[in-house]
Amino acid sequence: MSLWQRLKERLGVATPGGAPADADVGAAPGAPDDGERADPARGARRSAPPRAEARPARNPTQKTRNPPHKEGVDEIARLRSAGARDGPSTDEVIAVLRRARGTLREAEAVAHLVAAMEERVLPDPVRVACADLLAARGDEQGALSVLEGAAPPRERGGASRAQPVSSTEGLVLAADLYASLGQLPRAIGAIERVLVREIGAPGARERHQRWRAALGAERPPAARVEDVTVVAPSAARTPFRLLREVARGGAGAVYEAEDEVLGRRVGFKVYHGRGGDRAHVTREARLAAALAGPGVVRVFDADPDEGWIALEWVARGSVRDVLRAGDAAALAPVARWARPLARALARIHERGYVHADVKPANVLLRNLGEPVLTDFGLARPRGAPSAGGSPGYVSPERLAGRPSDPRDDIYGYGRVLEDVLVRLEALGVEGLAAWKELSLRCLGPDDERPADGVALVRVAC
Repeated sequence: MSLWQRLKERLGVATPGGAPADADVGAAPGAPDDGERADPARGARRSAPPRAEARPARNPTQKTRNPPHKEGVDEIARLRSAGARDGPSTDEVIAVLRRARGTLREAEAVAHLVAAMEERVLPDPVRVACADLLAARGDEQGALSVLEGAAPPRERGGASRAQPVSSTEGLVLAADLYASLGQLPRAIGAIERVLVREIGAPGARERHQRWRAALGAERPPAARVEDVTVVAPSAARTPFRLLREVARGGAGAVYEAEDEVLGRRVGFKVYHGRGGDRAHVTREARLAAALAGPGVVRVFDADPDEGWIALEWVARGSVRDVLRAGDAAALAPVARWARPLARALARIHERGYVHADVKPANVLLRNLGEPVLTDFGLARPRGAPSAGGSPGYVSPERLAGRPSDPRDDIYGYGRVLEDVLVRLEALGVEGLAAWKELSLRCLGPDDERPADGVALVRVAC
């Protein structure tokens, strides 16, 4: 029995689209009861609310209206058509759920929505409200099934599945549910997606710190004061004239520089270790050179003893640079750069490596149709122990300690897509549905992601 079927059974849904077991939709208005009713979803009996006092006689000139109890039955039954063209709006659904919360009609309201979700994809706010109600009832696993899109909509012929929620509210609720169920890596992965998108989201940073501490994850070292000047002695002994700093990270800083001998621009990456990162620099430079080809940044020179690498200069910058400049519209259509990026990952995975740091800052754009991956400092052979990662772009499985796996890069690819799609949707760009579905699939359960770059190409291209 699937998780979704178990959820329906707990709610008392007898058949797809049928009335829940505890529903009394057919009861006559004002029908007598025994003062309490069993709630099968909670396994307890609760007292019914007191009856309303008698109302004054109706003025014969007034139009006839349904009694209040009848109106309540109708609005809850209408939840069954949520998401349909003639069904209630998102605001109406949420209002009905709020009115039903804590009443005898609560389980029935959720059951109608569960039945609706089997036939059509409901908006994120509706699913978040439904999941929140389920969580309040103590059904945390059922709430997650709603947020994760566990039910394949029948009206789409089974060709697609309901997508996991991607709104900030949905991700925070999912993170809390994962943590409550002891799935800290998934909780951290969800809350990091929130932090990358909205650093000031209420409670997000506190959750992140608390869960990482509980997981035993080490905090990244604080930036050293000397990091800001480390490049000076290195540059003096190279043919490169530094022009400006363009990026800075935990490992080093990248500068736009000019090769005074060859008269060309380069990206000059200097490590913070002042030559103490010799093995790291050597491995990164050699691996980038070994994987040279479409989709991989070109390496011109390196000096492991001095701790620097000279790379091709990509004037357009990275996907992150484009987003920060407020130029997200330039990244539409998505297929123009997303498909070549998938092919680059396929090449890397076919060679037996995992990039392990796929994020917007590491996707450079020679032009809008030619992305290249840079920064192979964390790359490892498939199956080797992983080493760190960028918060917000590390898969839950890797956070849990799994060895390097191509599916970690697939997760990073999904996050890059998500960062871009959020901006494009805000601009009203159309034609994004297929890419959003792919993004959420890459971010979903490990066994449902494309297994590697080759599988990703089959889906994306």
